[in-house]
Amino acid sequence: MRIRPLLSVSALAFGWLGVGSPAAAQDSHLLVAVGLSGDSEYRELFHGWAVDLTTAAAEKFGVTPGRIVYLGEHIDGDPTSPAERSTVENMAGALTRIAAAAGPEDRILIVLIGHGTGHGSEVEFNLPGPDLTPEALDGMLIGFPTQTVAVVNTTPSSGPFLPVLSGSNRVILTATRSAQERNETQFGGFFVEAIREDGSDMDMDGRVSLLEAFQYATGEVDRYYESLNLLATEHAQLDDDGDGEGSRDLGEDATDGRLAAAFWLGSSGQGAEVGDVPEGVTDPVLIRLYREKADLERRVVQLRSLRGQMEEAQYERELEALLVDLALKNREIREKGGLR
Repeated sequence: MRIRPLLSVSALAFGWLGVGSPAAAQDSHLLVAVGLSGDSEYRELFHGWAVDLTTAAAEKFGVTPGRIVYLGEHIDGDPTSPAERSTVENMAGALTRIAAAAGPEDRILIVLIGHGTGHGSEVEFNLPGPDLTPEALDGMLIGFPTQTVAVVNTTPSSGPFLPVLSGSNRVILTATRSAQERNETQFGGFFVEAIREDGSDMDMDGRVSLLEAFQYATGEVDRYYESLNLLATEHAQLDDDGDGEGSRDLGEDATDGRLAAAFWLGSSGQGAEVGDVPEGVTDPVLIRLYREKADLERRVVQLRSLRGQMEEAQYERELEALLVDLALKNREIREKGGLR
């Protein structure tokens, strides 16, 4: 595991946006689809990513097992084996069932792992039987008119999935920016690592937002190619403002990244609401820490309201100081057993 730098203003600011948002009281659902592997080495690798991701969702973030679906290439009776094969028909059926069970403001995360092929803007996610096109997947999402849906396509040639799937209340991540980036991608492994490990939780609030996972994975991909002195053959992108244009550099003024910052895996009630001491907390030390955290959050809100009246450099200095204090406070709470 590699630890990413903590003191990043844009990352911390965006990470804070997820704290206390209405999504904190909503549930999340996870669908992991692993496509054709091509050989035993890839089959083992992709299956390992899927197991790591689903295990972290359940054990680390408390997602109810009934809200986790794993579809894969082979079913062999192993306890970690997929529930069903990852055919287009089974994907559609799984998403229909998730839609029927989901609350109107739940979060739906769909992760595609495997190989992809493409020519020009025509791309496919390789599955047993017919392959999955972005248009077909977009049609499967019709059952989520009010929920926030995130699709993470970790495959080569995945870039053209983004403009097709982009829309209101959607977060789209692709491992590449075009169909021409056809080489094996590293993004998927680092994305799973971001969810599984603690190093990507940059604001130390006990959750990993999709923005944090994206920033962690892209940073590790860059380091991977630099360490081998190779020219990068993949460039991940994120879109969550519905304009169909992917972004990679997600600073504080970027239009992309805000919805991703408020999207994380977790069951209802995970994390504390702004200004609240979570129900059931009786430890006086934890109560004090939660109240100090709430005070810092209120000061961030107040500072943001004054931005137009301040010099930008002063605003950024004061914001960074507050966000660092907030991240450290979250760390204190975690060390005392809070933010679970």
